[in-house]
Amino acid sequence: MAHAYVTFRRRLAIHAFRRFGASLKSSAEIMLLVFAQVVIGLFALVALPPMYAASQAPLQAIGLLAAHGLAMALPALLLRKRVLPLDVVYWLRRLPVPPSTQFAADALVAAMMVGPLALLYAVSATVWVYQGPDWLLPVRGVLGTLFSLLLTYACTVAVLSLRARRAPASARWQRRLAPPPVRYAARQWRSRVFMLWHRLFWLPFWRNENMVGRQQSLLLAAGVGAALPWMQAPPGVARAVLALVTSALMVLLTDRGDKAVREQIAALRPLMAAWPLQARSVQLAARAFALLPALLVLAIVFGGGLVHGVWARPAGRAYLVLGCVAQVLLVAIPRFTPRARVGLVVVQILVLTAVGSELWQ
Repeated sequence: MAHAYVTFRRRLAIHAFRRFGASLKSSAEIMLLVFAQVVIGLFALVALPPMYAASQAPLQAIGLLAAHGLAMALPALLLRKRVLPLDVVYWLRRLPVPPSTQFAADALVAAMMVGPLALLYAVSATVWVYQGPDWLLPVRGVLGTLFSLLLTYACTVAVLSLRARRAPASARWQRRLAPPPVRYAARQWRSRVFMLWHRLFWLPFWRNENMVGRQQSLLLAAGVGAALPWMQAPPGVARAVLALVTSALMVLLTDRGDKAVREQIAALRPLMAAWPLQARSVQLAARAFALLPALLVLAIVFGGGLVHGVWARPAGRAYLVLGCVAQVLLVAIPRFTPRARVGLVVVQILVLTAVGSELWQ
């Protein structure tokens, strides 16, 4: 019979996976509807890097396999806060759990996290062995894939173990927080709204276990990284792919940001109702600021298009107008069912991609 601590960690991980799946449901639908062929292709190619690396010289093969195994452990680094929340870590520290039991729990949760990857590796490796390209060494390829998987699993166990044993202390978090002011000075209307937005919306998205700030930063970096080469890419497949990626990331930036802002507004509404301020102005400011990252990407696209004279053409002007309208629609429409929002996001991505692909025609 499993130890009670191991059972608790297993149930905690299942609960975290369900919540994570629910949070990604709308994004997964968007990805499957827009990038279905790309996603299926990635699934088919998931075992290609380790199988190809195993066909190289021994020293080079080991280096490539180690790099691949470490890279595939990055999702565990992102999910560690979900499968083992900080509050649970503080509570578990006070329990008399033996190190061997803690390791068994970490190993079980790591196996649950790496299990889907092992299934994908098995399917993809079977496809590549069946195809039998000239460079493939079947036995070495399968062993290389297994080595990469085991390295990923070991890294996942290490990440969970460090999470449970090296969590930040409460005092460390308290030192990071600024002391409350003794008295509040009178502020103008605009600066007061900006101050409230900064403290009620910006700071919570970066504190403790909240991942919204990091998520939006990654999406913004990816959007800028796609928009810059899009304006410089040669005609053909590369330009079409960059148009799709830029348009999709631009819409997803506003969609994810507005969703986070709406959830924060819902959480703050009971508290703000008792405050002597106009909560609506703060809420409108927060939703307006959610537009800024996508508009920054659109501005980069506009700047790159000026160099090539793209915006003198009807397709260029249409892309700018549709790009702005798409962002405003996501923020301005008050209520959405999840299905309707997914449909709107997909339509916006497809329309922007279709118009963006005509910029140089």
